[in-house]
Amino acid sequence: MRRILALALRDLRLELRGRTGLFSALFFLGVVLLILGFALGPEEADLRRAAPGVLWVALAFAGSLLAGRAWAVEVENDTLDDLLLLPGSREWIYWGKFLFLFGLLFFVSLLLLLLVAGMFYLPLSRAPALLLTLVLGATGYAAVATFYAGLVVRLPTAQLVLPILVFSVVVPVILAAVRATIGLAEGAPIAEIAAWWKLLFVFDVVYLTASSLLFPFVIEG
Repeated sequence: MRRILALALRDLRLELRGRTGLFSALFFLGVVLLILGFALGPEEADLRRAAPGVLWVALAFAGSLLAGRAWAVEVENDTLDDLLLLPGSREWIYWGKFLFLFGLLFFVSLLLLLLVAGMFYLPLSRAPALLLTLVLGATGYAAVATFYAGLVVRLPTAQLVLPILVFSVVVPVILAAVRATIGLAEGAPIAEIAAWWKLLFVFDVVYLTASSLLFPFVIEG
């Protein structure tokens, strides 16, 4: 646990100091929201109906930009081999990178939620439930993205290959999160939305477990 927290906090400090990846993701989100806002038109009903999908599609694309940041510092400083030389199993590296990426994604998702609420009239009256949906969705996305980012970290075309790999696996998480957000926006009963939360939780557990078990073989290969 000490190694996991130390690695995640180190990466977070470096990211906040450099801020390149975070600013790029936020700028990208702003452009995407403006384009979608103009494309959907000025009608409040149309914008409100599209808000849940806009929220999660924009977060997925921003996450693809942030995913590479979990490993960029190791490539830039040539320290990946140093991490692998430390004694013990390699799972702690995955969990440290996952925790770092989850922190970035959750921070970006909070800002995105406020922007979508303001521009697309997404109601925030059920904010605690929305936050739970963000946590579950960001967990699943970060679990997959961290694994595949480690898989392609040494490839020269990593930034091109990574979104293709991540999007092909993370679709169930995005769909379940969109359905839960739609239910919250439309005032559906919590019992109905809880079914989507349970599905998200199952995806999170499966992705985290499989990625953690496979990561040592992937990173050493």
